[in-house]
Amino acid sequence: MGATSPSEIIHAYRHLFRGLLRAVQFSKPARYTARDQLRDAFRHEDPVSFDPRKISRTVEFLRLATQEAGLEHQILKNILRVNWERRISRKKYL
Repeated sequence: MGATSPSEIIHAYRHLFRGLLRAVQFSKPARYTARDQLRDAFRHEDPVSFDPRKISRTVEFLRLATQEAGLEHQILKNILRVNWERRISRKKYL
């Protein structure tokens, strides 16, 4: 793997964010949870470990989650719900 340019990382972030918004149909609690989770992943991940194949597979997964309320949609919904509940419980104890 070669060096990843900052523009590639920005484009990957935008593709993922757009796909997430479409998959959650812009619903308010889910869109903010997805945004925060995506931000955390891009802020705390090492740019050397950036893999364009993983990004394209994830974008494809999000596209499938958008098309119908099948398995992909349920997986995404559960991931976001668990993340939201964890964030809420952390705020209660702070």
